[in-house]
Amino acid sequence: MRKSTAVAEKAAKPKKKVAQPRGRKVETSSDGMASGKVVGAVVGAIKILRYLSEAQQAVGVSHIAKETKLNTSTTFNILRTLSMHDLVQFDPLAKTYILSLGIMEIAKGATSIGGDFGIVRPMIERIANDHGVTVTLWQPVGNRRKVLIMTAHTRNVMRIQMAVGQRLPLLVGAAGRLFAAFGTATEEDLRDQFDDIRWERSLTFKEFMAQVADAREKGWALDDGYFTAGTVLVSTPVLDQNGHAIMAVTANMFTGQYDPKRAEAIIRDLKIFSEHVGRLAAF
Repeated sequence: MRKSTAVAEKAAKPKKKVAQPRGRKVETSSDGMASGKVVGAVVGAIKILRYLSEAQQAVGVSHIAKETKLNTSTTFNILRTLSMHDLVQFDPLAKTYILSLGIMEIAKGATSIGGDFGIVRPMIERIANDHGVTVTLWQPVGNRRKVLIMTAHTRNVMRIQMAVGQRLPLLVGAAGRLFAAFGTATEEDLRDQFDDIRWERSLTFKEFMAQVADAREKGWALDDGYFTAGTVLVSTPVLDQNGHAIMAVTANMFTGQYDPKRAEAIIRDLKIFSEHVGRLAAF
């Protein structure tokens, strides 16, 4: 009897769980791609690189840490690693950091057209020199930003200077009207983006949408000082097979350079360039 009771008690006693090998759980997203743990250091590096691309000037560690909301020590270690791989450049005298040209080697692959991005450079440089303007080629990055992937400057002493790699809100400038006109964003999405932009000149959303509608009808867009005071921008879209703007080319000029008759010739050349790039991008 005692033996039976002992056996019963032993059977009733909960079994000790055996520790299972610990492994990373991999979840699958709705698009079928595996998604795992987010790596904090990588996120920090991305934040720093994006901040430096927008700062457009050399910045110290403390300021970078504050703006990116990262720990100062973490920021320093990430910057040191990025510097070792030529993605940022360190000034030992000023103790500041800026983006290095090494970042362009990475960007080059994402912005190549038809496998040979340089093939359109002579065309964009000819437009810049023929019309005495700065010509820029923009590409959307996500739903709210765009990046400058190619630029050509006139030989004029007085000129508008813009650097490849510069990132701006998607809707600013003449190109912004085109990305809104030939994009997939809803009016609600456009309103949300519009409200986050600090315009150089007063501009209501109703006025902006009227300019977007005008750009859609004409096939080109104008920005008269809304992007930067004292400048006028005209832009044409690079469209894909679905009629969506995958890029936009812009002629940037000082206000005194602009007149409607002169703009006609510039827009004609920009359209030719856009159509050429569109054909290359299709392959």
